Amino acid sequence: MKKILILLSFVIVISVKAQVGINTTIPTATLHVVGTTTLPSGGGTVNLLNQNFDAAYAVTHSSNTTSGCASPATVNGWERTTTGNANANCTTCTGGWLFIYSDESGCDQNSTASINFTSAPTSTTVTISFDYRYNYFTGSAESFRAYLWNNTTNAIVGANLVGVLSSDANTSFSGTRTVVAGNSYSLRFEYLGTFDYGASIDNVLVTETSAPTGGSYSFRLEDGTQASGKVMTSDANGNGYWATPTGGSGTDSQTLSLVGSTLSISNGNSVTLPSGSGSYTFTNGLTLTGSTARLGGTLTQGTALNLDNYDLTFSSNTAAAFPGQIIYQGTNRVIMDTDFSNNYINFGTDAFIDSDDGTTFVDTGSTTFTKDFVAGFDSGGSGGTAIAMGSIEYFVDGTNELFFEGSGFNPMSDETSSFGNTLGKSNRRWGAVYATNGVITTSDMNLKTNVKPLSYGLNELLKLNTITYNWKNYKLGNTSIPVEKQEKKIGFSAQQLLEVLPEVVQTHSWIPANENGDYKQIKNKHLGVNYSDIIPVTVKAIQEQQTQIEDLKKEIAELKALVKALQK
Repeated sequence: MKKILILLSFVIVISVKAQVGINTTIPTATLHVVGTTTLPSGGGTVNLLNQNFDAAYAVTHSSNTTSGCASPATVNGWERTTTGNANANCTTCTGGWLFIYSDESGCDQNSTASINFTSAPTSTTVTISFDYRYNYFTGSAESFRAYLWNNTTNAIVGANLVGVLSSDANTSFSGTRTVVAGNSYSLRFEYLGTFDYGASIDNVLVTETSAPTGGSYSFRLEDGTQASGKVMTSDANGNGYWATPTGGSGTDSQTLSLVGSTLSISNGNSVTLPSGSGSYTFTNGLTLTGSTARLGGTLTQGTALNLDNYDLTFSSNTAAAFPGQIIYQGTNRVIMDTDFSNNYINFGTDAFIDSDDGTTFVDTGSTTFTKDFVAGFDSGGSGGTAIAMGSIEYFVDGTNELFFEGSGFNPMSDETSSFGNTLGKSNRRWGAVYATNGVITTSDMNLKTNVKPLSYGLNELLKLNTITYNWKNYKLGNTSIPVEKQEKKIGFSAQQLLEVLPEVVQTHSWIPANENGDYKQIKNKHLGVNYSDIIPVTVKAIQEQQTQIEDLKKEIAELKALVKALQK
């Protein structure tokens, strides 16, 4: 009898409570499950370090020693820059990058930049990549290397990522290294330079592949109907099971239908579209007539065509498709007029084809060519037309000859410095210059200052070694000229002149730093000699020698008079 009463009490409690809780003592539903679901992870690439230096960046040096460096570009060791120097910037350096420079006489740099991983590795293998450039100039103390450093054990990991370089390199590194999970690491870039060019680093990336992890769930029902993408449903009696969602493949497809002006959605609502017909004018150059949309209206706002990787092509299958021009025309002038019949583009209202078009001329090789004009430029007046081009301008011609017709070829401004408006550079030299009346160099005393008598003369001239020579790797275009067919050259050694007459040797050049008129000085890869500056030394030497001759003549005359007196 006692057992029956206990069972009856249990049934009464369940019927009253009617709620079961799992992992909770206060269920709020008939079946209340409490738990945390963690979805599984399939692993993948994890960034341990991703630094492109485009934002502000404070460099950490594991060592940094400089001496004899004065200019701002050389006194800080490694630093973030957005300009750098053309002799040290890597080809792929953009936005910002890490940079070091020692191109200054007497400047010594011994600096190592340390870049810590932002996360410790959780696996035993990491992948490392970065872009770099090292430009070696001369000497034996200059070098560059990159390596992986274990901050936990204070030791280098494996071999150098980039071995000790003593020659110019402008490339990238990509490779893997074995590491200890949980240890702290850094990439280190070491530069040693004495009056050297410099180095740069950009796009530093260190990654690892994380291991996949399983999931944990608060609810699981295995009834034989379970499968990926299914949802729980029930029959008419409330029996639950897993089923594929309506529409299949985990998606619920809907059908759109249009009847008259009513747009209907299956299993949903309908939308009534506005009715009517005729011409609808859309903004910004689009016009709809009936069911046909046409391009050709007035633009009502600024418009850009973003082509990205695609081309904008005007094409036709008939030769008469473009009998006239495509014209870009402003209020008072034509901006651009494309004349397809003459393969010609006009910029400006009066930029017409010159009457010389179609006439012939003869080049220096006695070959006849036809002038074919392809572009005209005009500012609307008789003078002042200007053509603005990019930072580095160049003209390319099939025969490598550029002809100029006019009474003068002049720079825009009068140049008073030695390195301003120049024809050629130390590494862009002309092979020969031909002139009828020689080369005139300005020598007006009204333009000179700090004028002093020349200290060089016969003594320095006697120290000079005169030489004959031929050029190495002498080429005309793609043709290599052998030594036996070259003209023998005579001259001096620039290295020896640098010791005797350093003023006549050009070791550095001033080049444009930007398009604002600023210049910067760079070291020449090859030494140049201003031969005309040797003339004053030669004149001074002749003058000194003439003084010696006059003294000797006077002394000889005195000796002759003495001999005659003794003979008497």
